[in-house]
Amino acid sequence: MKTSVLLTGVAAIALCCAASFALASGGGGGMGGMGSYGGMGNGGAQSVDNYSTALRFIRREEYAKAIPYLDNALADRPHSADILNYLGLTHRMVGDLTGSLVFYQKALAINPDHKGVHEYLGELYLMMHDSASADAQLAELTRICTSGCEEKDLLAKAIADYHANAQAATAASAPPAAAPAPTNP
Repeated sequence: MKTSVLLTGVAAIALCCAASFALASGGGGGMGGMGSYGGMGNGGAQSVDNYSTALRFIRREEYAKAIPYLDNALADRPHSADILNYLGLTHRMVGDLTGSLVFYQKALAINPDHKGVHEYLGELYLMMHDSASADAQLAELTRICTSGCEEKDLLAKAIADYHANAQAATAASAPPAAAPAPTNP
């Protein structure tokens, strides 16, 4: 009797955690909602614990600490575009741009319309000084978000800031204009 009550309590906690992730996320996977877990599947409470621990580190911008928890969560849920998206984010934030790109590409192979991945991938392209590819990600978000979305707005702002900073850097590095030669009467 005690064992069944304990198991029921554990199942209730796991369902509660899964429901809170789904409610908090809105399904987009961007930082605004911190992403949905994409269902419990066979991963169980341990997967949710790894994922929720990783999200806490991400919220505190402790990206390197989040990576092992995301790796563990991915081992339980290898087809989760949300986990792959956050692995892309964390690797990008610790400077592993190549690894980040791989995770984003895997996430898009699973869910080609994942708004969070398109936003973060666009930001990665800006870090790689590839504004044309960032613009392509913004175009994808425009297609996906027919009535607008936070991910599209954030990427549009990042692209505008990138271009403004590039113009400012170009202006600052330009040689000063030559002074007119004095005329001798």
